[in-house]
Amino acid sequence: MGLDRWLKKGLIQKVEVDPETLSGLLLLAERDLIDSQLEGLSSDRKFATAYSAALSLATYVIRKQGYRVKSKTGHHQITFEIAGELLDESVESLIGYFDLCRRKRHKVDYDFVNVVSEAEVSDLIKKVKDFRRLLSK
Repeated sequence: MGLDRWLKKGLIQKVEVDPETLSGLLLLAERDLIDSQLEGLSSDRKFATAYSAALSLATYVIRKQGYRVKSKTGHHQITFEIAGELLDESVESLIGYFDLCRRKRHKVDYDFVNVVSEAEVSDLIKKVKDFRRLLSK
């Protein structure tokens, strides 16, 4: 689906590319990556925080192109889908992985406790760092 179709559906809007906003999104991602590794946090909270870093990076991809996803039900999913469309195929598996994490994060934040293992947290953190590295090329 091209970005024009997302616009026509009213799910995104054109915005001015603002270097301060872009920098802020990268700083948010970095903060969340650091926080997701803090001792004393539950695995669930670490996971949700690492997921937030991935979401900030996907948002960065979209904002860098001059668009913003509107805050509506499903905006996290839409953010990852659009970021995947804007990037090359090398990130396709990461975007799919982050979508699976989106569903798990939803359970962590709204439904259950003790949903995530430390191994899942480590895997997500590694993949967020991979995503960040790909974006910095």
